[in-house]
Amino acid sequence: MPLTILVTGFGAFPGVRHNPSAALMAALDRRKASFASLGIRLETRILPVIYADIAPRLANLVAEVKPDAILHFGLAPRRRRISIETRAVNRLASLALDATGAPAGRFTLVQAGAFALAARLPARQILASLTRSGIKSALSRDAGTYLCNATLYHSLAARPLAFVGFIHIPWPARIGEGERQGRPTFAQILKAAEIAILETARAAWREAIQE
Repeated sequence: MPLTILVTGFGAFPGVRHNPSAALMAALDRRKASFASLGIRLETRILPVIYADIAPRLANLVAEVKPDAILHFGLAPRRRRISIETRAVNRLASLALDATGAPAGRFTLVQAGAFALAARLPARQILASLTRSGIKSALSRDAGTYLCNATLYHSLAARPLAFVGFIHIPWPARIGEGERQGRPTFAQILKAAEIAILETARAAWREAIQE
């Protein structure tokens, strides 16, 4: 059964002129034909790092793409492992500036919304596959208080899809220096993204068969 997966990265934001998650989307875009041969329609998009735009942008994307699953990727500059987020929280760092230089100006994403929402992703299966591939990764309960967390929270709150998740990537290590830097290379990050997409697709197909 054909499956549509919406995969997103982010553009620039203060302190990050070239976001590796945007480069990841470009690399995945070049692999669309390979995914199509497996029955996966891959739709890649770059999200704006703008507080006011993120919720309507996500709603428009869902209406346009009509995905069966959503998988977001974002940069976590201080982390060294790929982090599979297991929840989003209803909070913001009110003074952190977005790409326009504007602060959030508030502490919560959705007034009277749930404090935390569980990600709907085959997280442990993804982690196991990444580990078998030798890619350093971990489950995470803290998606931060910036636009990454906001994106996951809005996606979970606004759309009752069976599979919605977020994966944080670190700065890619320079080629040949991955072990010394303790971070994955861009090639490993790309492989991790492909694994996450395939595991999500397998979980979606298993659920469809059970229904």
